[in-house]
Amino acid sequence: MSTREALIETLTTIVWITSGHHAAVNFGQYAYFGYMPNHPTMTRLLIPERDTPEYAQMLSNPEAYFLKTVSSQGEATLIMATVELLAQHLADEEYLGERKDPRWTSDASAIEALDRLRKALLDVEKHVEDRVKCANTISHRSGPTMLDYTLLAPYSEPGLTFRGIPNSISI
Repeated sequence: MSTREALIETLTTIVWITSGHHAAVNFGQYAYFGYMPNHPTMTRLLIPERDTPEYAQMLSNPEAYFLKTVSSQGEATLIMATVELLAQHLADEEYLGERKDPRWTSDASAIEALDRLRKALLDVEKHVEDRVKCANTISHRSGPTMLDYTLLAPYSEPGLTFRGIPNSISI
């Protein structure tokens, strides 16, 4: 890297991918994968060719045919349990902008920068909450499940919360 701007862009990309991007993908996956028909983990049969007996079966009872093609209950339950574990926050998790151990640095400028980051993250969280409230009034966003977008809220309680951005990726 030959410029400060290039370094800033590279570090920003690394921090985004290993924090916010990962959190938005990882901690929201159980809401989708937790219901097997949304995302079958395996397909046992190909979509049948037209004018075959299998095609006629599929047309006559699509739900039964679908269930015949996907994972067994045991396989689906195992995947669902695994995804649930991966999408949970642990009690000792440290979130973006947090340092639980005060000995991480004694540099006053680093501590001030971390405080500014914390404030900025809280401002972002408020901004996202405000946009969600506004989005809930838009006519195309309606239906029985008006779920708020919380995946980029910086902090979380332990458990399956669909929010929180940890300091790093860990499995």
